[in-house]
Amino acid sequence: MKESIELPRLARFARAVVYGLAGAAFAWPLGLPSTATSTALFAFVGAAFVSAPLASSRLRLPWLLLGGVAAGLSCHVLISLLGDSAALAQAFGDATFLATRDALDFGLVALCSASTLAALSARVRWFAFVEVALAGMIASQLVSEHRQGAINRPFEIADPILSSGGDPSYVFYALGAVAAVLLAVVLMVERKWWRLLTQLAILGALLAALGFAVNAGVLPTPEPGGDELGLQGKPKEGNQEQRPSNGGKGKGKPRPNNDMLEFRDDSQNRDQQTPVAVVLLHDDYSPPHGMYYFRQGAFSQFNGHRLVGASRDNLDRDVLGAFPVDKSDVPDAPEAGAERATVETTVALLANHTQPFGLESPVSFAAAINPNPDRFKRVYTVVSSALTADFMSLLGHNAGNPGWSKEDRDEYLGLPNDPRYAALATELVSELPSELSADPMLKAWTITEWLSKEATYSLRSRHANAADPTADFLFGDKIGYCVHFAHAVTYLLRAAGVPARVATGYAVDEAGRQGGSAILVPSGAAHAWPEVYLAGVGWVVTDVHPEKTLDPVPQAPDPDLQRLLGQLARGIRPLPPDGGEPGRYWKEWLRDAVGVMARALVAGLMLALILLYVGKLWRRASPRLARGSSLSRVAYRAELDRLSELGVTRKRGESREAFAQRIREQLPSFGPLTALHVGASFGSAQANQRPSSELEAIVRRLSGERRKAFGPWRRLWGVLSPWDWLKVR
Repeated sequence: MKESIELPRLARFARAVVYGLAGAAFAWPLGLPSTATSTALFAFVGAAFVSAPLASSRLRLPWLLLGGVAAGLSCHVLISLLGDSAALAQAFGDATFLATRDALDFGLVALCSASTLAALSARVRWFAFVEVALAGMIASQLVSEHRQGAINRPFEIADPILSSGGDPSYVFYALGAVAAVLLAVVLMVERKWWRLLTQLAILGALLAALGFAVNAGVLPTPEPGGDELGLQGKPKEGNQEQRPSNGGKGKGKPRPNNDMLEFRDDSQNRDQQTPVAVVLLHDDYSPPHGMYYFRQGAFSQFNGHRLVGASRDNLDRDVLGAFPVDKSDVPDAPEAGAERATVETTVALLANHTQPFGLESPVSFAAAINPNPDRFKRVYTVVSSALTADFMSLLGHNAGNPGWSKEDRDEYLGLPNDPRYAALATELVSELPSELSADPMLKAWTITEWLSKEATYSLRSRHANAADPTADFLFGDKIGYCVHFAHAVTYLLRAAGVPARVATGYAVDEAGRQGGSAILVPSGAAHAWPEVYLAGVGWVVTDVHPEKTLDPVPQAPDPDLQRLLGQLARGIRPLPPDGGEPGRYWKEWLRDAVGVMARALVAGLMLALILLYVGKLWRRASPRLARGSSLSRVAYRAELDRLSELGVTRKRGESREAFAQRIREQLPSFGPLTALHVGASFGSAQANQRPSSELEAIVRRLSGERRKAFGPWRRLWGVLSPWDWLKVR
């Protein structure tokens, strides 16, 4: 057995605090607050007071580990058996009984686990890494729901903070700093307390410096994990945000970033649920195609490889390239009419974007006051002329804008010099009735429906390195994502003589609105789609909805988070729970936790007394069951227990023979019993062959000597005491 590591009191206390916090973090999501409190308390007691005697005991490592596991399982089984008692449930009340049972169950298991692990760590130094790993895992799972921008989770922590007007993110950053300090303490085994304090001070200074360095004290906001469409981040050099002149009306339109529409073989976004914006609808609007399309960029010029932003200022002027300073009207925006309706929205950005986006066909953008600068990067309002007409209502419109020049129209008809596009477009359109074969919306519907059935959606593809990635996708395996689909439809429409382009932004299912006026825009909603221009209507979305997909279906947005972010974007502070005063939650939590903990403490004390008495009776009765060489050992131990009850114990470092010599005047028969025990322990054949009757005679003489040496009240108190046998050496 390796020598155990003796820690200073400060280090032992710090490690016990780590165990207590880890226990609370583990039990918090699994039970009531009283359960978390009980788990923390028992884990602290086990690490602070029980682990040291276990570490210095004579138990070998395997037995120490197995004993801790067995003790934890035994406590769990015992509490489970008590939990099935209908009489106890009726006596305490169902709710109180269940809360107390859970508090005891978690607490006792935490006591056994913390005691065992801390003792193992004291015996073998590398077990400290197991401590750190377990504490780190438990701490991370406590706040795992808060990741990906879910500021409303976990509810138990976030709700009372939000109801008091605070931001739970600050609390979690503080928890992270505290966890870092405490986990570091676990590895700091210093025998001198001043060195431990010095290390803590240095670690605290580093954490403080890190806190000041992060955005100069501004609350960090989660950013999207994938930027395959270039919808977030800083513009490239030479494409910085430009301020429209003339009071925001502007004469020069900043060009969109041409790197926003790259083909990638792996466009996987691993943080698809991270919220990047919340949009507030001020008008009740239901899109005819079942999706809210928020356009941010437009790509219409073919550069020999893919579509990029138009280099001519008179094209795609319905996309605003810079955030508004005051108010910016969008040139060439469609007017409201029979096919469109005016819809006003407020957009609150949670992540940096290169340029603003707005609900399909924005008319104007205007800067707005940011109600929560710590949470939102920017807030602005958008007035849109949103499409309300269905597919049938759009039939009969001509393709293109009558005001376009020949050069403008040719720009929207440019495509790769590959005859396969024209051949496929002609083949698809030829299936239409002759009287309808020239209708641009029918052409668009035919092409998108064919591609929806024939192609497969996947964020992982193998076309990026091809000379023409769209042709490699369309005339190859037909496996790709939105950029491939949008380019394919646009090229086929252009080959059929219909002016088309690719738009980028976000597409959110109408079902995600969930009946409210706030629309949560996640990172995974980044999208590219094709659009056609209809005379008198403007640009119309003609998106593809693949029937086959290799990727999992995105999860619906969290309705509680959507409601919360909508309230924050409106400048509304979430109300206290049940309309009560701030802090009421914590008062009720503390009252309930104290009540349950008091009952759990009483029940725990009763259980501890029962276990102590069981241990005492077992040690007292074991001489009747022992045989052979073990008889003298258990008989000697039983007599030591009786002497301990009377306040007579062997001093630390005192030998058995010296102890017997010290009490010889009061108990002369204890000397022969000690001699038999020592002889049997060293394998003396003479001691082991002594008849049991001789040992019984010595025990009877000792009983009489005790009655003469100690009064009846003292002996009675010794019999009633449940813990004196623990002091036996």
